[in-house]
Amino acid sequence: MKKINAWILVITVLVVCAQTKKSAAAAPDVDIWNAAARGNIEAIKQHLEAGTDVDAKEPPGGGTPLLVAATFGRIEAAKFLIEKGANVNATSNDGATALHAAAFFCHTEIVKLLLGEGAVVDAKNIRGETSLDAVAGDWNQELEGIYKWLAELWKLQLDLERIKATRPKIAAILREASRKSVEKRKATEVKSTGFKGSYYMNGEIHVNTYGTPEGKPLTTGHQDFKPSWSKTGDMLVFFRRLKNHRVTVMWKTAICIINVDGTGFHQLTDGTHTDFNQTWTREGSNTPIWNRKNPATGGFYVMKSRVGAKPDEEIALTDKRYHTWAYTCLMDGRILVQCTHPTQGWGYFLMTPNVNGKPTFERIHCDMATRGLLDRVSISPSETRVCFEYQLGHQYKDTGRTLYIADFDANKPSITNAKAFANEERADRWFAYPRWTKDEKAIVYHASPSLYLYTLKDGSTIKVSTNNGADYRYPHCEATPK
Repeated sequence: MKKINAWILVITVLVVCAQTKKSAAAAPDVDIWNAAARGNIEAIKQHLEAGTDVDAKEPPGGGTPLLVAATFGRIEAAKFLIEKGANVNATSNDGATALHAAAFFCHTEIVKLLLGEGAVVDAKNIRGETSLDAVAGDWNQELEGIYKWLAELWKLQLDLERIKATRPKIAAILREASRKSVEKRKATEVKSTGFKGSYYMNGEIHVNTYGTPEGKPLTTGHQDFKPSWSKTGDMLVFFRRLKNHRVTVMWKTAICIINVDGTGFHQLTDGTHTDFNQTWTREGSNTPIWNRKNPATGGFYVMKSRVGAKPDEEIALTDKRYHTWAYTCLMDGRILVQCTHPTQGWGYFLMTPNVNGKPTFERIHCDMATRGLLDRVSISPSETRVCFEYQLGHQYKDTGRTLYIADFDANKPSITNAKAFANEERADRWFAYPRWTKDEKAIVYHASPSLYLYTLKDGSTIKVSTNNGADYRYPHCEATPK
C-alpha cells in the first residue's frame, strides 16, 4: 500500500488555517472554508453572493470549500457547492481532490456524489496516489494512529469502528468506478479506420483518414463548409462564407472547387448569392450542383456549373419561382430533391433536369415524410439505400434529430424499411450529415462537436475525430458524393 499520511497533512493544514482566517467585509464573519467544514450552507451562500469564488483556495494548503466539505462529511454542503458550480476535480496544492478526502474519511455518500458528478476516480496527487490508494490497504496500528491523531487535532468524534468497516466498501466502489473508467476510455479510443474523407474542422477543410490526427488543412484563413468529394476522387466542391449573419440563410457565400492535394482552387460563383449544399452528379459528367436562394421568395432553386468555369457561367436547373432543394444524385442523371411543386405540391421527388426545358418530377413514396422531415439525404453508391436525418413534425429544427438508414427503390420510387442508427432517443444535440463510405459498409456523421462512424454489419459506432477541443462537421467519404 502507498503511504497516504503525507497528503492528508495538507488537508489538516488547510482546515486549521480555515478556522482562524476571515473573509472580506461584505461576507459573513466565518470564512467559506470554515463554513464548509461546519456544513453552514447559509454562510456559504452569503459568501458566493458577496463574490467569493466557489473554488477559492485556502492558503497555504490550497484546498477548496468542496474539498473541506468532503473532508468533514458535509454532504448537503457538498451538494450545494456542486450545484453552484464547484469543480469536483479541483486540487489542493498537494494535488489532492475532494474524492481523496471523502474516500480517506469514508464518507460513502459523498464519494458516490462526487463520482456521479464526474470526479476523476484515477486522479493522482503529486506523489502519484489515487483516492483508492487512500483506502486500499489493510487496517493496522499505524493507520489507526493517524486517524486518532487527526481526531484529536480537529476535536472530532471519529467512529473508528465505522471507518474500519467502511474502508473496504469505499475501496470496492472506487475499484468498480476505476474499471468502468478504463472501459470507457478504451471504448472511446480513436483508431485509424482506413476510411479516407473530407470534413470541416474549425472553419478549415481537411482531407484525412478518419481516426487519425489532422495534418495541414487544405484551406485556411476563411470559413469553408461541406466539402463533397467527386466521384472521380480528385476534387472537392465546398462553399466559402464571405458575409456572415446570425441567420444562416442570410449568409453570402461562394461555391468553390479545390483538388484533394490542395491545388487548383477556383470560385464558381461571385459571392453575391446565398449558395448552399453543393455536391456532384454521378452520371459521368462530374458536374457540381448546389442550391441558390431566391431573395424575392426566400425559397431555393437548383444550380449547376462545371469544373474550371468562371462566376456568372452557372445556370439554373429549376424554376426560381418555386422552392426546390437538391440533396443527392443518381447515376442516370436524376436528382433527389425536396420541392414545393406548383402542381404536385410539397414532397420528395426524383427530378430529371432539362436544361432546355422544364424538369420532370417523380414523387418518392415515403410514409415517414407524412409525419416529419427527411433532411440531408444521401443515396448509397449502389443506389439501393439511403441515409438521412429525420425529425417529427414539419417545423424545421436542427437539434434533436434521429439518423436513419432505409431501403431505396429508384424505379418506384420509394423509401421504405427505415431503421434508426443514431440518436433514436432524440437527445437535444446536433446529429447530422450522414454520408456513405465508398464500399457502403459504414456511414460517417457528425454529432456536435465530433465525428462518428457507424458500421452496418455489427451496428457498432466509434468516434473518429481526434481533437477533443475542435469543432468537427460535415464529413464526406473519398470518391463518394453525398
